[in-house]
Amino acid sequence: MKVILIILSVFILLNCIVFYITTINQQQKIDIVLNKSIENLKTHIDILLYHEKSISDNIYKETINTKGFIELISKANNSSKEQQNILREKCINLFNEKYLQMKNRGVLQYHFVLANNNSFLRMHNQKKYGDNLSEFREDYIYVQEKQKTIRGFVKGRTIHGFRNTYPIFDKNKNYIGAMEISFDSDKIQKYLNQQSKLHTHFIVHKSFFDTIENQTNIYKKYVNSAEHNDYFISLNGNHSLEMCVNQNNLKLKENRKYIDKMINKGKNFSFYNKDRVVTFISIKNIKNTKVVAWFVAYKDNIFIKNTITNTYYIQIIFFIILIIIAYLTYLKIEANYIIDEEKTLLNSVLNLTNDIIFITNFKEVFFSNSKFLDFFNINNLEEFNKKIDNDFLTTFVHIEGYLYDIILKENETFPQLVERTPELERIVCILDKHISPQAFSLSLTEIYFNDDINYLVTLTDITSLKEKEQEITSKAYYDNLTQVYNRNKFDEIVSEEIIRAKRYKTNLTIGIIDIDHFKKFNDTYGHLIGDEILKMLANYLNTHVRDTDTFARWGGEEFVVLFPETSIENAQLACDKLRIGLSKLSHKKAGNITASFGITQYKLNDSLEDMFKRCDDALYKAKADGRNIVCINR
Repeated sequence: MKVILIILSVFILLNCIVFYITTINQQQKIDIVLNKSIENLKTHIDILLYHEKSISDNIYKETINTKGFIELISKANNSSKEQQNILREKCINLFNEKYLQMKNRGVLQYHFVLANNNSFLRMHNQKKYGDNLSEFREDYIYVQEKQKTIRGFVKGRTIHGFRNTYPIFDKNKNYIGAMEISFDSDKIQKYLNQQSKLHTHFIVHKSFFDTIENQTNIYKKYVNSAEHNDYFISLNGNHSLEMCVNQNNLKLKENRKYIDKMINKGKNFSFYNKDRVVTFISIKNIKNTKVVAWFVAYKDNIFIKNTITNTYYIQIIFFIILIIIAYLTYLKIEANYIIDEEKTLLNSVLNLTNDIIFITNFKEVFFSNSKFLDFFNINNLEEFNKKIDNDFLTTFVHIEGYLYDIILKENETFPQLVERTPELERIVCILDKHISPQAFSLSLTEIYFNDDINYLVTLTDITSLKEKEQEITSKAYYDNLTQVYNRNKFDEIVSEEIIRAKRYKTNLTIGIIDIDHFKKFNDTYGHLIGDEILKMLANYLNTHVRDTDTFARWGGEEFVVLFPETSIENAQLACDKLRIGLSKLSHKKAGNITASFGITQYKLNDSLEDMFKRCDDALYKAKADGRNIVCINR
């Protein structure tokens, strides 16, 4: 009975491991295909939009350099309707032939408006003019206010499109109007369908059809899309109601909740559906604040289908193999040889994965997959156990944010540390055979092995992900201009120090530093000089504060220094030394720089806001007392 139970337990364990590994491997392969699909479609769209941008920029340059055009638009702004009609005909004659060439290059609309946003000439609809577009077209409002070019997907009175809207200036640089060069979204769909072999839908949010003209278009050209009820699709030669709406509604039914969730998030996504990959690329409004349309591509993908089928067959085959092995093991070997057989079987399964997998009691390793031996550059586990002197925890590098033996609490075991650590933070760092640190996500399963409780450990290499995470963290914690800590990082550090000061009843002092007369520097020499002064001051202070102190930019011309385990008197001396050093700095244009300091010390039950209020009061006093001094507020 004992032999049967052991064999049955190992059989279930191995099947679970095989199922887990093959399922994870399957999902990783599918994710690679899905991510590649998103990248591929986005690249195609970006290339097409860049191509349209280049065409548009060239047309804009040709237009404003056309002889007589600027003078014509300038006159139109101050002319009667009769005079404008004459000027409009001249403009038509100037660009009629060019517009025909533009249409061959994919241009949908070529439109000129005056400085008050009244339409002067639509080359694509020359009989419609004089209407004011401020109510309908946010791109014209932007160009009128900012006098800068803007691009993006914009709705209009009768049609939406990818619009490029440019300001027009006279020879004296006065704003006299704007011009629009836009492209139809159908052009991109057509190219993706015909040239890139991607059956693509362009679906537009229903809010783009809230004008009378556009509501009329709904019944002529647009219907509710199969992808989402809030979006419409244009029916044309490449898109039929039966295939693109009715059939897709049935096929996408099982993915409906996922589609709705991802569309609400507004991020690009992709999924597998009925032997094909469906990819969504979002298009935001011209202010880049809200998703208003999506490109949706459908592409057959036999690889994912084969991956799923192969995974299923592998799981079935391993299930059958393990049944056979379990049965033969029961018939042929005695209880004394069962563990050796388990090792062999388990090792063969574990070698199928790219993860490092082994069983240990965290003193010695009992067996592992080949990835383990290769990683540590050893021939066998005997050699490894001797190398670590029966203490596996010594292999974990001591790095903040990772798990290692020193952070264990009193009488705590490493599995207990792992159990109390959130799953996403179960990360260890180990030196590989090249003495290079590698980051791993750690998974721990308690098992009964060698007549004792041990642990199945899975190490998944996440080194590249951690490097990316560190890069993102660096951007989040450093000020872009001065390259010193920003307010986010300072808040994090000072919150921890306040807790420590309260717990251990140690001193903690904070100082605020404000550049004297900084507004005068900006007003007199400009913001570029102001930025140079900020960087020069930040560099000096960051290199002259003590190693135990924390220096950061608080905002504007204000900086902060944190003095852990420092009394207010010692902090005052340190600040005065910094102040004197600063006063010796001289900018090549702005001259000498001085700063005022306000400091305070942590009091029991102080909040961060309490401390900064006292610091601000001290700083205010320093300013009032003549600047370039250090004031304290107890």
